[in-house]
Amino acid sequence: MEDDKVTEISMKGAPPCGRCHMLVARYAPQVVASTGTYHRECYEAWYFGRHGRRPTLLSGTNGDRHRYQVREAREKAA
Repeated sequence: MEDDKVTEISMKGAPPCGRCHMLVARYAPQVVASTGTYHRECYEAWYFGRHGRRPTLLSGTNGDRHRYQVREAREKAA
């Protein structure tokens, strides 16, 4: 009876997270880096463990508010 209320959500084409290997949901906060797509929480935890500070992320545009981009080291130098 509860199965009637469940809607099927297709995760076809969803990229796996580069850290935890779970699929990244369509509207979940995610980080797009040159090495792949990550959950924002996974990326921030990895970055903090490696560098001791939170990463500098560029927020997405209106259509992609849930996507963040990594500010690359070469962009910082310019």
